[in-house]
Amino acid sequence: MKLLHSLDRVSKFISSGKKMRDSIPIGFISGLMGTIAMDLSNLMFKKTGVSEKTYAEFAGSILMRPSRLLFKENRILGQILHLITGSIIGIPLFTVLKKTGKDNHLFKGAIYGTFTWELLYSFGLRYNVFRSKAYSTSTHMTTLIDNLVYGFVSSATMIFLTDHAVLPKGSDKQLETQMEGEIPKVNDNRIEDSFYNYEDEVRLH
Repeated sequence: MKLLHSLDRVSKFISSGKKMRDSIPIGFISGLMGTIAMDLSNLMFKKTGVSEKTYAEFAGSILMRPSRLLFKENRILGQILHLITGSIIGIPLFTVLKKTGKDNHLFKGAIYGTFTWELLYSFGLRYNVFRSKAYSTSTHMTTLIDNLVYGFVSSATMIFLTDHAVLPKGSDKQLETQMEGEIPKVNDNRIEDSFYNYEDEVRLH
């Protein structure tokens, strides 16, 4: 129900021409869009025989033996787990864009997608987090492509949904930082000048 409520909020914002400001819903929904896109890419590779497994099978194997994933309801559970994980992982990506600005957001999304591939997929296989195994090099390569798709779509969705005031350009953020650094200096100089003037007046008296 919460997911449906969030999607309803997004549709209302889009229809009214407004942009979102809340970081967590933006990151969650953008991560969800990225996860759906990477699943479509994964299914395409699976149907063409390039990839061995789907993400529903990988995620489901965390909770149960691979033999139980032959049942449809267990694969659906794995798919739900995968969608939730991808949605939550979108929140840190939005934090990165807030800190660095929206310049080159697709490049940042690609870097983030590569990071998630190494963190979740590579380490998941290496340390036996997944009970389902992948052995072919083509499967490893296609999962990297899927995660790049995740980064592209998630970052693009964030730019589309977010208000400019929340997600400015990197050059604008640098200008704001410079201005914040200059303001205290001006105030300090004024305080020093007034202090010296006060000393001179005391000496004259």
